[in-house]
Amino acid sequence: MNADLSEILRLLQNLIRLGTIAEVDGVKARVKLGPKLTTQWLNWITPRAGSTRTWSSPTVGEQVVVLSPGGDLTRGTIMPALYSEEFDTPESSHTVHTTHYPDGAVVQYDHAAHALTATLPGGTATVTADKVTSNAPSTICTGDLTVMKNLIVMQSTTIQGATTLNGGVNAKAGAAGGVAMAVQGTIKATVDVLAGAISLAKHPHGNVKAGGDQSGGPLP
Repeated sequence: MNADLSEILRLLQNLIRLGTIAEVDGVKARVKLGPKLTTQWLNWITPRAGSTRTWSSPTVGEQVVVLSPGGDLTRGTIMPALYSEEFDTPESSHTVHTTHYPDGAVVQYDHAAHALTATLPGGTATVTADKVTSNAPSTICTGDLTVMKNLIVMQSTTIQGATTLNGGVNAKAGAAGGVAMAVQGTIKATVDVLAGAISLAKHPHGNVKAGGDQSGGPLP
């Protein structure tokens, strides 16, 4: 009778156990439940595992809960996760949803401030799509902007820094007409400037006279 009671108590104790991740291998992990007890390789619970799938591998030392049907640890499932002394809370605000990564990257949304931020310690951010649309009334790029193909500007654009255009510029006045391009400053051309068929560097003049008289206009 005492032996049966001890077994029942052991199984009840093993229904829900706290532990820390001891090893991770592929899609399974082992959990350290005490000084002398480590589970077999167990699956961990993930938010979605169907046609929509999520993936976030647990970390060695991360505190978790092991749920074992019938108290059988060999059939246990790992449920992440609990904050611990080794891995403390990354934030304290109740309005912030955030993910912190081991390399220092942070993705965060503060619903009180309506602010979405992604901080990457170097590296790259890549978006692959047929079309990307930004409906923001104002977009600011504080670093260099490189456009590998055509840049089509439909309305007024302000660029604060120097701009290098390797593929040429085709400026066209709007539907209402007017000036296609206005420059406040000096234009330097290393080859030539054309106004219609008239070359600025090589155009001849008609009605040329000697003395102080002015020549005629440039000839095409």
